[in-house]
This record gives sequence, C-alpha cells and structure tokens, in this order.
Amino acid sequence: MFAERLETIRSVCERLQLQPNRQKLRIKNKHHVITSHKPKTRKIPKWCLDKLPSDCQIVGEDGNYYLVR
Repeated sequence: MFAERLETIRSVCERLQLQPNRQKLRIKNKHHVITSHKPKTRKIPKWCLDKLPSDCQIVGEDGNYYLVR
C-alpha cells in the first residue's frame, strides 16, 4: 500500500513539472499603484493626536475628532 501511494505521488509530481508555468497577471500590480496614491482622510480622536506622524495634515474638525490626511 505504501508503494502504491509513493508511486501515485511521483506520477503527480512528474505531471506537475510538465505543465507550463503561467505568467502572473500584471493588472493586480497596476491596481495597487493606482490606489496607493489616493490620499485617505481618517477620523482620529483628539486625545490621540500626539501619536500621529509629523507629515499628517489636519483637514477639519468634527466634535471630538480631527479629520487627518
């Protein structure tokens, strides 16, 4: 029984090696580039403002929150 399983595994591996390699889709990479350049506006609590990176811009104010880009 072990020999049969081993033979099956070997034959499957050989068939997989004979298959041509597919190229990855390039659309996925372009999509990531497009979405990463959009500025995102986030709603940050006022008490958490000192933990933001220095390059953030405060866009507006909404109650107990700052709108940060």
